[in-house]
Order: sequence, then structure tokens, then C-alpha cells
Amino acid sequence: MKRFVIRLLAFLMLMLIVDRGVGLGMRYMQEHAKGGYIGHHNKIINSNEDILIFGSSRAIHHYNPQIIEDSLGMSCYNCGQDGNGIILFYGWWQLMKEKHTPKLVIYDVNPGFDLLLGESNQKYLGWLRSEYEDKDIKQIFEEVDFTEKYKMQSMMYRYNSKFLQNIVDYVHPIFKIKSDGFLPLKGEMNEMKIKKMQKESKQPKIDSLKLELIEKLVVDIKKHNSRVIFVASPVWYGKENSQFDALYNICGEYGISFYNYSNSLKYVRNNYYFKDGSHLNARGADEFTKDIVMKIRLSDN
Repeated sequence: MKRFVIRLLAFLMLMLIVDRGVGLGMRYMQEHAKGGYIGHHNKIINSNEDILIFGSSRAIHHYNPQIIEDSLGMSCYNCGQDGNGIILFYGWWQLMKEKHTPKLVIYDVNPGFDLLLGESNQKYLGWLRSEYEDKDIKQIFEEVDFTEKYKMQSMMYRYNSKFLQNIVDYVHPIFKIKSDGFLPLKGEMNEMKIKKMQKESKQPKIDSLKLELIEKLVVDIKKHNSRVIFVASPVWYGKENSQFDALYNICGEYGISFYNYSNSLKYVRNNYYFKDGSHLNARGADEFTKDIVMKIRLSDN
């Protein structure tokens, strides 16, 4: 029995050493990434630009920072992240504001990621796990799933969702995200590849946590003397406007502008501007960015 206990303790000690060793290795590779999505992540949390763009893949593909910089005379970085929404961006904002607060945040809203109930909110924690030691990040984990604090004791667990991404972006990045964060899509829409859209609910169910974090973000940005505008960028199919009702209420309460282009006649079912049903191509992104710049200019006058 004594021998078994000794072996068990030795095994647990070895596992602890491996866990910490792999965790430290992953952190080093993350901090020294040569580019790709990990490099993009590092640039975001250390950003010092005047204008930041938040949102899902519809942000990273739809806003050309160079056009914004040339038009408004302010530096800009596109912080968009595929498949993510307010839970991630509220966390990233907590990390950003400790070092720098922008003059303007442009938030591209995707109802599924930012407002409505959907898949488990745990899916949005992946890019925040490596920053878990920050007290504001810990609070987000508590609100999403209290059991995460036990899992986060493992350093390997903190990097398990981007283990290969860390290695690839440290050695030789595959995804060529531009230096301003923009990832334009080439090509035009092929309607033959369009999936038939399911009928959207006329009474979408709001995710109370997402809505709470949207409001907290608005309050915190205003508290830091910064400005935020919300945008719903074009969708080839168009979109049910009732999905945005809760956001309209928040914007009205705090005097925030919300520009809804999801049903714009200029873009809806216009193959010339789209790569697929949800994303503009590079041509569409440039045109849409010009539209948003015009809105910002008019609101400044």
C-alpha cells in the first residue's frame, strides 16, 4: 500500500510538472507568435489605435481599416474574430483599457453571437482562457460557468482550444491577416451554393448574459470618455429586424447610434458585393466601409 501511494504521488507530481511545462511553452509561443490568429490576438489586447472594430467574422471581413484611416485621419485596427461575440469582446475590452482606450469602437452586431440564446456560452471562452489571471476575465468565467474555475487550475486546459494554432503561428502562420487586422474575401457569390434559410423566429429569445455585457460595455466605454457605435452589416438574405429590438432599446437609453444595414436594398441579394450568404467580398467590404465612414462623418457634424 505504501509503495502504491508513493507511485501515485510520483505520478501526480510528474503530471503537474508536465502540465506546467506545456503551459509555459504554450504561453511563450503565444507571446512570440509570428502572425496568424495568435498574432492577431496579441495585437488586439495590446492595441493603441484610435478606432477599433469589434465583432465576429462579419467584422473581420467587412471593414477595411485603411479606408477608415484615409477618410477620418485616425489609426484603426480590425479586431474581428470568427464565431465570437460580446462575451469575448467584453473580455478583450477589459484587457485593452488597462493600456489604452480608443476614441471610437465600431461594433458589428451578429444577433446569434451578441444578443440571442444559442449554443453554450462556453464556446466563447477559448480566446480568454490564456488571460484568466486577470480579475475581470475571471468574473466573466464565473458568469458563464462556475465550474470553469476548477478546470482553469490546469495550464494545459487554458491552451487546449488553440494548441495547434499556437504552434503553427509561432513556426509559420498559415492565415495571412493583414497588419491592420482586415481579412478580405475574394470572389463573388454563387447562388447554387446557397443553403435554404430556415424561417427565423418572430420572437427571438434574448440571452440575458449577452445583453448584460453589451450594456456593461457601453457604460464602460462612455466612462472612459470613448465612443461606441453599433452596426449590423449587410446580409445577402436580409434579416428579421425584431432580432435587434433589445439592442435598439439599449442604444436609445444611452444615446448610442445603431446603423442597421442588414436589409439594405443596396446590398441584399446583390451578388456583386458578396462572397457567400453571410459575408461581403473585398469589393463589398470597401463599399460598405465607405458607407460607415459617411455615417460617422455626418454624426460628427
